[in-house]
Amino acid sequence: MSHSLLPILTQLQSLSSLRILVVGDIMLDEFHWCHVNRISPEAPVPVCNIQNTTLAPGGAANVAANLASLNVAVDLVGFLGSDSSGDKLIKTLHDHHINTDNLIKTNQPTILKSRVIAHQQHVARIDRDPPSHYSDHDSQSLLKQIQHSIKDYDAVIISDYLKGLLTPAITQAIIQSAKEAGCLVVVDPKGDSYDKYQNSDYLTPNYKEFCLATKSSYTNDDQIKAAAQSLRDQLKLDTLIITRSEKGMSIVTSDSFDTIPTQAQEVFDITGAGDTAIACLAIGLCLNLSAHNAATLANYAAGIVVSKVGTAFVTPDELCSVINHDSATKS
Repeated sequence: MSHSLLPILTQLQSLSSLRILVVGDIMLDEFHWCHVNRISPEAPVPVCNIQNTTLAPGGAANVAANLASLNVAVDLVGFLGSDSSGDKLIKTLHDHHINTDNLIKTNQPTILKSRVIAHQQHVARIDRDPPSHYSDHDSQSLLKQIQHSIKDYDAVIISDYLKGLLTPAITQAIIQSAKEAGCLVVVDPKGDSYDKYQNSDYLTPNYKEFCLATKSSYTNDDQIKAAAQSLRDQLKLDTLIITRSEKGMSIVTSDSFDTIPTQAQEVFDITGAGDTAIACLAIGLCLNLSAHNAATLANYAAGIVVSKVGTAFVTPDELCSVINHDSATKS
């Protein structure tokens, strides 16, 4: 499978000519790295002694961080709060060489997800994630900003976490503007209604999200194929790509249903794997790979990050190394 990716290895080492815009719900990921050596006398829970705390971009910001890690020229558009978490997020984005000029500060708090990790295992997650209702003024400012610059990008990635930014009206306006500018649209969807994603080029739900959107569950690939092609036609998509965990990725076009097997690896942490996958899918498509080969590239990248603990990123060297190794193994 990876033989078809060998011709682009040189391009993967030099992606700075690509320009990709990421729009969506941004958040701050906080990791408390702990040591545990006893159980609390107050309740049957571990006593976690914090040794270190690290920060990472989360949500749409993690998509942008994955693109930046691969040396893509990336811009990020989204909302954050005028609070300490927002300040920390801006600094974290700067550390990852991500431009923050397009972020809009609102009167809503910055989304913060704190994870407690002990001995390489997730112990707990604490979310500071109040319902967000952004003003029409903020939403229109964001949209005007996107419409003004969309022509400058090769692709736009819409990263939806249902946190209030991507309303149906805003989402459709972004997609329409991108299509008019000839800009590729790749969407990571959420929720049980996908109407707002109509006319996007690529839609990438995971299997659970796909079942939620189609309001059904499936026992075999024939059922999945029929439902997926119906959803693709309904939404007027170019391609629907369903990520299916250990079963790989299913790629649905107007005349085909193809499943790419997952890459075997030891899984330590799936945090952010979907963000890595959609970033690399968009890169592959911008390099004129077929949907099948772009999804294969995304599959390799996701396989790399799940072998790491915490919100992780993939580098060009890591990606090229695993493709070369897999090609040599299968030769």
